[in-house]
Amino acid sequence: MHPPAGSSPRRPEEPADRDLATAGVIHDVNQMLAVITGRAELLLRRGLVDRAPLEAIVLAAADAAAMLARLGREPAGQPRVEGAADIALAVEAAALLVIPPDGAWAEVPSPPDRWALERRLDAHLAAAVPASVVREVLVNLLTNAVAALPRGGRIRIDARRDADRCVLSVADSGPGLPVADPETVFTPGFTTSGACGRGIGLAACRQLLAAHGATLVATRDGGPGAVFTIIAPAGRTPAPESGQAAPAATTAMEVVVVDDEPAVREMLADVLAELGCTVTCHRDGPGALAGGAPGHATLALVDRRLPGPDGPAVAVSLRARTPALVVALMTGWDRDEIATGAGGADFVLRKPIALATLQDLLVKADALWHERQRASEREPGGT
Repeated sequence: MHPPAGSSPRRPEEPADRDLATAGVIHDVNQMLAVITGRAELLLRRGLVDRAPLEAIVLAAADAAAMLARLGREPAGQPRVEGAADIALAVEAAALLVIPPDGAWAEVPSPPDRWALERRLDAHLAAAVPASVVREVLVNLLTNAVAALPRGGRIRIDARRDADRCVLSVADSGPGLPVADPETVFTPGFTTSGACGRGIGLAACRQLLAAHGATLVATRDGGPGAVFTIIAPAGRTPAPESGQAAPAATTAMEVVVVDDEPAVREMLADVLAELGCTVTCHRDGPGALAGGAPGHATLALVDRRLPGPDGPAVAVSLRARTPALVVALMTGWDRDEIATGAGGADFVLRKPIALATLQDLLVKADALWHERQRASEREPGGT
């Protein structure tokens, strides 16, 4: 792991050591999330094992990356991420991420010792909140509901549009809220989980939703259990997220990968090879240049932070050898702000990188490379 080169000036309200430590942890975890995502999506593509657990791993890694991005933005006061959540997809994802003690959700009705999940969702419903945020809150609510039903029971998720609002509720058949005032459960430190509970989940969920113009309330509906309701601005049903998009057409080509993390480097080599590419890997820029890179490669994937010359400098050197080369800079640092075109970068990818993103990149890189080749042939003296 390498500290960031040319880091931005220290913010007066944030000590440099804390800032660097936080950024370093975010970077290192993003590196491992990239490996987890890549390996899981490779197995999904090969279709050799049960899809559901792998899909849960990919979703969890994507949401963890979103949490890290949020952690990195907040100290700098950067604006919140915009987006919209397809409610039906968010509910299905949360149900995939939260597994009841017996290993699978039962249908309604079900035996008393099973955990049943009932869904009553309006069609084509969306909330003007990022999908990762809705999933994160739903996972917390489903986890709490399961904990309130140690011997099985019923959980119901309702979602409807109310004028310009999306109303999404999670209700369980458990013993109900243990307090007279439902607002008490949102007090930081309040927990019904005993010594193992930290009492920050519901408070943090409410705070997270508030950053996107939404809220979380606890209510009673006359039944025995607890009801938690997300009230958010309604939104348009969004296009699929990158991790869920339909696979783009695969374009085989020669690719150079320059990354100092062996696990990331090897994962990218395996995934790109699965997509039909011929891959050459290097640890750093001098090694890549000494090894003859980019050779006949169409695309170079270069990590932003490298030992020795950094990613943009390596990209410039590679492009000097092969002007038509397409360069994508990769970063796991949350505060890397890389403009397209800077340091020879045609594309900027933030780790973890979804398989669909790589497929899309191959298609765009192929088109851009051919465009540059044609432009070169039109120039005076071109071949």
